[in-house]
Formats: sequence, C-alpha cells, structure tokens
Amino acid sequence: MAGAILWMLASVHAISMVLAQDGNHFVHYDFRKADLYVDGMASTKDGRLKLTNSSKRATGHAFHRTPISFVNSSFSFSAEFVFAIVPEERTSYGQGMAFVVFPSIVDLRYGASTSYLGIFNMTNDNKTENHILAIELDTNVSSQALEESDNHVGIDVNSIVSVESKDASYFDDTVGMNRSLVLASKQRIRIWIEYDGENRLLNVTLAPLETPKPRLPLLSRSIDLSKIFKEQMFFGFAGSTGWGKVVLHRDIKASNILLDENLNGKLGDFGLAIFYDRGATFEATRVVGTIGHMAPEVTSMGVANEATDVYAFGVLMLEVVCGRRPVEPERSPGQKILVEWVASCGRRGALLDSVDIKLAGNFEVDEAMLLLKLGMICSQIDPQRRPTMKDITEYLEQKKRIPHISFDTAEFGIPIVPLISDETVTAQGSALSFASFLYDTITVLFRGR
Repeated sequence: MAGAILWMLASVHAISMVLAQDGNHFVHYDFRKADLYVDGMASTKDGRLKLTNSSKRATGHAFHRTPISFVNSSFSFSAEFVFAIVPEERTSYGQGMAFVVFPSIVDLRYGASTSYLGIFNMTNDNKTENHILAIELDTNVSSQALEESDNHVGIDVNSIVSVESKDASYFDDTVGMNRSLVLASKQRIRIWIEYDGENRLLNVTLAPLETPKPRLPLLSRSIDLSKIFKEQMFFGFAGSTGWGKVVLHRDIKASNILLDENLNGKLGDFGLAIFYDRGATFEATRVVGTIGHMAPEVTSMGVANEATDVYAFGVLMLEVVCGRRPVEPERSPGQKILVEWVASCGRRGALLDSVDIKLAGNFEVDEAMLLLKLGMICSQIDPQRRPTMKDITEYLEQKKRIPHISFDTAEFGIPIVPLISDETVTAQGSALSFASFLYDTITVLFRGR
C-alpha cells in the first residue's frame, strides 16, 4: 500500500450483512436508497457505491448510519458483497479498499490516505483503543505495512499491518485447486466474510461473481472479536488513493546512504530529486549526478526515469562487494570503470575475482555471487533490461530466482565523457559544457567509499 500510484475506481455493487444473534439483516442493491454516511470521494449517484476517483492522496468512506449491537460475547455475523477495482491505466492502481467494522463514524475523518486506506493514521495506527476490524483488498505494496504483494487480501486488527494475509485467489471446487485472482482487473468479485463467535473463527472467501461460493476460504483466522468490538459498532467501506508522481533521486551513491542506530540504511540528500509522472521519461536540459553512478541514458541523451536510479543502485552494490569506487582514473586500462572491470571478470568465468581483496576470502560465496550478478543486471546499458526495485527486493530476499545474465552478450559500462581523467575531473559545484548539455554538480570521489 505505498506511494507513487495513480488511482483506481473501487466500486461495491451489492452488500448483504446478517447478525446471527438477533436476526439483523441488511441488504442493499441500490445504494442510493441505503441509509449511508458517505464522505470524501465516495459516491452513490448511479446506485453503485464508488469509493474513489481520480483524486490524488484522498479517501472515501461509506458506512451504514445504524450501528449494530454486539452485546452477546458469542455473537456471530456474516457479510457478502460484490466489488470491482478499475485502474485508470494498466500499471496504475490505487491503494485499495476495505470492509471495516468501526466504533465511531465521527472518527473516520482522521483516516489518512495512501497506505492507511482511509482507516488509520500515523498517530492511531496499532493502538488497541481503535477497536477496528478491517478486511483489506490491497492493490499496492507498503514496507510500512510489512507487505510483500500488490494483490492481496488481509485481516487487519487495529493496524495497517495485517494479522494474516494471502495473495488474492479462490479455491476451484471443480478441479480441487486454488486459482489466482487479480483484484485490480475490472472483474467483479464476490467476497464472503463470516465470523463464528462460538468457535472464535473468522473466514474470508473470494470468487469471481459467476462462481458459487468455494468450499475452502482464502483466509481462516482464530480470533476473539468480543475483545475488540464495543457494544455498538458501525460497518461499511473505506478506500484511498496514493500520490500520482514518482520520485527520481538522481544521485544514489555510497556517501548518500546514511545508517541509523541499528545500522539500517537510509537514503539521504534529495537535493537533485524530482517528481515526474509514472511511466514518463524526464528530459533534462542539464545533466546532474555523480560520474560512475549516472546511467548511460543520462550522460548521452539527458533523459532519466525509474531505471536510472536502478542503474545507480546496481553500481552501489558493486562498490560494496568489490571495495572499489565506481571510477578510478589512476588504474590501468580496463580497470578504470568498475562496471566494465566486473564484466571482464564475468566474461572469463572469474566473477569472484572482483570481490574485495581485503576480505581475504572470508565471505559467503553465494551472497557475493548474488550481489555481483544483481549489480551487473542493474548496470546494463539498456534501461529496459534492468529490473524494477520490487524485483530487486525479491531477488535479495531470495523470494525469486535471479535471472541468468550472459557476460558475453550483455552490454555494460558507461559512455566515455571528457571527465574521466586527472586533468578534467573537477570539484562538486563546477560546470563544464559538453555537447548540448551543461554538466552541473558532477563529482568523482577519490578517497574513501
């Protein structure tokens, strides 16, 4: 559920909710006739409940105005509704939506957008006094919410961090196996949410609209909701959108990586960073960055996109493993540029020769090979051949197998510009004209790592 995403239309087509202990039964097919509290982006103009629109970093809520009484500690309830998530573009989703059981309609205005789904915020997230249950239908990844998939269903209790979640799928009874579902696919999907108070069991089941209810649920969680719910609770829906821009750092390098007290890396110095539309290419009238970390498309054409930062991150990985700076003009030919030197080691089948000699062989071979190969994959000249940061994370966590790379056919390195020599290297803040671009704040680090 994290940023740099445009928007989605989250539409709820019908809802049925039954509270077993007292027979309360709510059924809505035309939301214009329902007694709903609606705010933010939410709308019921055409009879469907639309939670979000094209607004950025906004929320939408729709809750039944009449609360439900949960006096009996062994209460049971079930909810069933049909929803569709319609992205504006193929690669542009909103944050997601959620079915929510909430103690106070008034408190909804404090729900934040983006990863908080219009339910929580920075202040109240993970607080027991929230008394909130949410079934999230999530179309984004958030490190803050400890998520690993941009297409998952989760059970949230008082926090955006799910107590249980799985990739969206349903059990096909006809073949006896799970089938994947894509939440943000415009497809109408039915969801069943059932709580058995006697057995303290919460089940969540999904299926395409035309498919009968599967025999097996997607999520099944042992939980005592009597300790979470108050005597009076409201139910309804919440949704949110994210930020429609991508942040391009343009100067990822070792000196811009800071370490906190737990030695966790934090990216700093956003002085050259820019915002631009997802999927677009930024065209600069001046080239900025640090020699050795700048991708070929930046130095040759003055253009940049998300793959540009991936290139710099790849060089950073090589720096760490090899114990070398990205450009060292004093070295012999063939060794001046780190990326090209590592590629030459790979071509002769001796990739491990590029590992920092100060380690004296005391390192995990598999980890070193992973970082070297991944660094080189990120450092390919063709931006389209570089992985996404999501892919990189999965490779590093070994959740996905790193693709094969041929050092004989792949192209690496950086275009030679008249700044890779002792005479032309200048201090940060200088400017040299080259072709039709102005090179500003170009630096080469000669000491330290």
